[in-house]
Amino acid sequence: MEVSDLFFESLKGVLSQNGSPVAPPEGLRPAGVLVPLCLKDGKVTVVLARRTERVPHHKGQVCFPGGSQDPGDADLYATALREAEEELGIPEGSVELLGAMEPVPTVTGFFIQPYVVRIPGEMRFSLDDFEMEEVFDVPVSVFADFDRYRCAETTFLGEPYNVYFFDYGPHTIWGATAKILHRLAELAEGHLPSIDTVYSAGIK
Repeated sequence: MEVSDLFFESLKGVLSQNGSPVAPPEGLRPAGVLVPLCLKDGKVTVVLARRTERVPHHKGQVCFPGGSQDPGDADLYATALREAEEELGIPEGSVELLGAMEPVPTVTGFFIQPYVVRIPGEMRFSLDDFEMEEVFDVPVSVFADFDRYRCAETTFLGEPYNVYFFDYGPHTIWGATAKILHRLAELAEGHLPSIDTVYSAGIK
């Protein structure tokens, strides 16, 4: 088995512990997002997008593909798949589900269920002109540099709540997206071999 396959199989095992659906707290709207991972140029990367200034929510923010659950969606994974195809042109048939992460409540009124998936490294994206301004990918190891995060502490739903900020090139990634990336990096660091070690072993 390739080193890259071991990485994804190990990640799948970790994520399976967090796969049970959780009911959203009162007043929060359920939403589902995909966290797409792929192999590109010998590295495991995560695909991110930036919203346009025309969308009603989260204008200009870096995000994962996804959105609010529609009545016709079977579950939040179906929501995330539908939105990913609408926003970035990711076909459902090209997606391999690795597992679910813990939901993320947001101060903007959403309860986001992230689903980590693997997509082909050669994926060609087709952006919805109204919703998405650009798509880009970042090596997962970048987000394991925890000293690069900035954190603002607040209280939400009666509990302490950390709002993370992460600067990458011209982008400031923050809010739910940064929190999901921080958690993903924690999972990778705490339960998997070093991502940098995986890279240096020569992923193909």
